[in-house]
Amino acid sequence: MFTLKDFDIKLINKDEVSNFIERQGRFSAVCYNTNTKYAEKVGESCLQSGHLSGSRHLYMVFELKNIPRSAVDQIVRHTQGFVTNVQSLRYCNKDGKVSIYIAPELLDSPYMVKTIKDQEDIVNAQYNYIQTFLEDGGITGEKANEIARTILPIGVATECNIAVNLECLMHLANIRLCTRAELPIRTIVKEMVKQVVEIEPRYKTYLVPNCEKLGYCPEGNKHSCGRKPTKEEVDTREEKYLALRKWFIEFKKEHGYD
Repeated sequence: MFTLKDFDIKLINKDEVSNFIERQGRFSAVCYNTNTKYAEKVGESCLQSGHLSGSRHLYMVFELKNIPRSAVDQIVRHTQGFVTNVQSLRYCNKDGKVSIYIAPELLDSPYMVKTIKDQEDIVNAQYNYIQTFLEDGGITGEKANEIARTILPIGVATECNIAVNLECLMHLANIRLCTRAELPIRTIVKEMVKQVVEIEPRYKTYLVPNCEKLGYCPEGNKHSCGRKPTKEEVDTREEKYLALRKWFIEFKKEHGYD
């Protein structure tokens, strides 16, 4: 059994990331035939203006270990500027190694903790039983693993390597740092962002949830956490402002004010 605190997230190419803005500028300098001695300034200017094509070849590489398979299913949905290899449950035998994620909402209940632990023991026993049955029939290795894995729960601990470019990490942050995102994926992306910003603080402004980027919550009144006004609220405020402005202009004309 494992919790959020057991997630192991590691940025493994920190030295490269520390030079990404300069390398982005060097790559982009050709557009205006700019001397590459100004690469750092070019890269920073491109970052601030949102011209990110020169950064698309630069990947931040992460090792994600001891995370639930459900979180992997979510993170691999991001495909642009994203590369991944995931631990195979066909090539890797989970006999006696099944560990299940327990949500923080369950941790304070000894009954829920026991429920998860009991489920863990059951799955380990069933997985081993299936493997033993297959082995008796002459089926072992990858073939046995791919048959036995079908009983593994979605919360089973797994690991993967991912590489993201800046635009992908920005999108990950926009979507997955939102409080509507499931806690495990939000925890993973928050730690990814934290480690990148520690190396390159100039990225901090751009690695934020959508509401910080847009200035309003795009999730609507039903799902907003209240951190920012919703789009509907912003539109209502704008309508009221325009109506008041129109009235004021007409009032000035009516009373002869310039």
